[in-house]
Amino acid sequence: MGAIIRSLQNCINSILDVVVIKIGLVITEEYLLELLREEFPDSYFESYEESTDVGIRVRSEDFDMYCWKIRQRLGELENISPLIVQDVEKCLEWMEQGIDYMGCVRQILSLASEHFDRENPQLLDTRPIIEKLIEEDKYPFEVIKQAFNDIIHQQQLSNNITPTEEILWDGGVSLEDLFKKEHIPINEDEFIDQKFINFLQANPKELEAMHWRNFERLTAEFFNRQGYEIELGPGTNDGGVDVRVFNKEDKTKPYIIIQCKRHKESNEVKIETIKSFYTDVAFEEAGKGLIATTSKIAAGGKKVVSIRKYPLEFAENKEIIDWVDRMCKRIV
Repeated sequence: MGAIIRSLQNCINSILDVVVIKIGLVITEEYLLELLREEFPDSYFESYEESTDVGIRVRSEDFDMYCWKIRQRLGELENISPLIVQDVEKCLEWMEQGIDYMGCVRQILSLASEHFDRENPQLLDTRPIIEKLIEEDKYPFEVIKQAFNDIIHQQQLSNNITPTEEILWDGGVSLEDLFKKEHIPINEDEFIDQKFINFLQANPKELEAMHWRNFERLTAEFFNRQGYEIELGPGTNDGGVDVRVFNKEDKTKPYIIIQCKRHKESNEVKIETIKSFYTDVAFEEAGKGLIATTSKIAAGGKKVVSIRKYPLEFAENKEIIDWVDRMCKRIV
């Protein structure tokens, strides 16, 4: 691996460019430095403000690791292992059986170059490649599948910004929007941007800091993905109902009405809130009510629901984290 002499400012700018374009989340230089200092303590990032023009020697593998760690912290990557073969034990088993795993990888790459469409470089139809490999019957399907996964992993892990990525770059989404204002996704079928979900999955403590309206959107998106019809309230003057969930077969009355409470984890949802919400459930003639909160429900609130048989359920902090885990989507 080689190294390059560059100013500390240039190094930071390069990391920022890679991270923002690869993820699609726009972050500030200050936040990038905060993450770098957490991941790489006692590095030259600690004295950045006083040393922006100082020349530093950065090895290529170190630069890659800086980018990978930040991309992981922001929720894009999960596995940042640079190994070409991700499941070494399985690969060794195949070798003992006389299966040339790396030969399969090389053949896939060769066939991919043959099927590359210059008119549409973003799309590669893998079907003819898979059909060719199956027809030749040189490799079991399990080997072919693993080879594809490893190739995709390497491509996704790359910190090189391709010409296609530059052309398709749409300016990204500011991470600050998650915390400072309601963010409406471009895709009308979504209630919250997938990049925010991935970020929250990697940083669950930030749930309590997100904008209250985006928490309502997160809740709506969870039930949207369960196949329900969703009605997101206006956000203000909503009568205490933030989200209405309907069965697609029966839209006359809500199946669930939801009140969202984006609180700090230490701030319990009080019993008065629960009693008040029960009246909303009764008025709407909903099947049941749900209070979704980033904190927890006061013990007295749970007790009154149990004693009075209120048709209320609760999704507290740990369950909200589980929602986010289930909605997270990553290639790697």
